[in-house]
Amino acid sequence: MKKITVFVSLFLLLINSAEAAGTDSTNEVVKPSSYTSIVKMIKEEKYNDAIKALEEILKKNKYQADPDILTHYAFALRKTKNFPKAEEYYLKALSNDPNHRGALEYIGELYVDTNRLDLANATLKKLENCRCEEYAELKNYINK
Repeated sequence: MKKITVFVSLFLLLINSAEAAGTDSTNEVVKPSSYTSIVKMIKEEKYNDAIKALEEILKKNKYQADPDILTHYAFALRKTKNFPKAEEYYLKALSNDPNHRGALEYIGELYVDTNRLDLANATLKKLENCRCEEYAELKNYINK
């Protein structure tokens, strides 16, 4: 009976530790409460405000590998013409999720913006099989 009690206690301790770490059941990092308002800033083209807010979020280790946060940060940087830093963060997002459609689309657009059509087309090929919105948008961006 003591072994069962010890086992149950350890199990409960592990569950509580995982919840305290800020993860959900899929081990995905829960977005910070400010994330929704930051996405809204980006949609409203308030890129400098979004950059500042995302930099605060990225100071926390648990968000430094989140491909969505990295992609939004890179997007805002690209829109302010900070192409080298934007590329760095798109590549970080893709190193954490090589199939992240948003990061693929937007790094493809960055390649167009920096006159590297060969890389833009190679990125488009990575999206080709999904025939998703990101594929269509990158294809239009390349063709304009």
